[in-house]
Formats: sequence, C-alpha cells, structure tokens
Amino acid sequence: MGWLQEYKDKKEEKDYERQLAKWQAQCSNINNCIKLTQTFNGTTTDEIMLHPGELLYLKVNDVSLIEDRLGAGHWQGRSSGISVPVTHIGGSAIRYHIGATKGTYIQGTPHPEAIDTGAVYVTNQRLIFEGAKQTRECDFNKLLGYQHDKTEGSTTISISNRQKPITLHYGAEAAPAFEFRLSLALSHYKNTVPQLIQQLNDTLTQLESTKPIDPLQNTPNQ
Repeated sequence: MGWLQEYKDKKEEKDYERQLAKWQAQCSNINNCIKLTQTFNGTTTDEIMLHPGELLYLKVNDVSLIEDRLGAGHWQGRSSGISVPVTHIGGSAIRYHIGATKGTYIQGTPHPEAIDTGAVYVTNQRLIFEGAKQTRECDFNKLLGYQHDKTEGSTTISISNRQKPITLHYGAEAAPAFEFRLSLALSHYKNTVPQLIQQLNDTLTQLESTKPIDPLQNTPNQ
C-alpha cells in the first residue's frame, strides 16, 4: 500500500467516524423522544396559575418576544403657492409662504423588533409568554398554526383572536427541545399521543436504514 492510498484511507475513516457519531446522536435523540412520549404526562407548577386539568410540559427562560414595528415615515409630494416678502432684517428678506403642501405620507417599513424578554410556558392547554412588560397567551383552541425556524431558534404563532402573529426567539440551542415539547403538549391536548409515538418510530426506522458504512470494513488487504 502506497502512502497516497494510506492517506486516503485515513481520511475516509475519519469522515466515517464523524458521520457515525452524528447518526448515533440522532438515533439516541429520537429514542429519548419516544421514551418521553410514552412516559411523560406533564407536571404541576406554582409559577403560573394553571387551569383545571392543565399541566406544564416546558419552561424556557430568556425568550425574546418579537413583533413588527413601523420604521420612521416621511412625506412625499410637492408644495404649491407663492412666497411673499414681508420685511427685511439685517439686509435679508423674511418671506411668508401662502399656499398648501400637496403630497402623501409614506409609512415606514415594518421590521421585526424584540419588545420584551421573559419566560415561555408550554402546557397541555396553551402557550404563555410572561415578560417584564408584556404578556401573551395562546390557547390551543385558538391556535391557527405555527412555524419553526431551526436556524434562528424561533417560532411564529398565528392565533385567531390576534391580527398579528407572535414570534418567540429562544435560540438555536433550545430549538429541538422547544419543538418536541410543543408537539408533545399538542398531542396530549388533541389526544393523539399514539400517533406521535408511531411517527417517531417510523422516523427511527427510516434513520436506522441510513447507518453509515465503514469504507474500510470490506477493503481487501493490500
């Protein structure tokens, strides 16, 4: 075996070890989710006032509440009328404008802005943001939909009794736990826990079929 082939084999083996470690972590995570779905039914808390039958599934601290805010606006148009000199001061004319301004006020562009920071509670009945200045509550019976952004670590929620959606930013590190616990809480709310377990098992089966293969295990000795 030449040095070039040896270098290539070592590189392939390192790539395989990285892929295998990632695959094992994914399998372990799904197995943990399956066990949690089978055994966890929420917990009590005295940090918020729980409704009858309500249980806590997750609390996340240091969450930012994001809402769209309008930037500065401006007038766009032209002036009409005449300018009449009325007096002179220090050799300079003081003029008085007669007429009107014709134009349109252009609103500023909406942009997302963090308006508060606090804790988010996920229960089997609702989602609650409790900040220093703002409070938001989403009852699951008013939930229209939600969308996760894994990269940003945020979730945008649409609610039937609010015109604008709510965005919660909790960071990429907390994203997997938040997404799963919200799904688990909604499954308990909708009585679809068996379906969630089946979905997780199907995902695990599919993942197990993609186990990386050691490129050197069937390589003939040279």
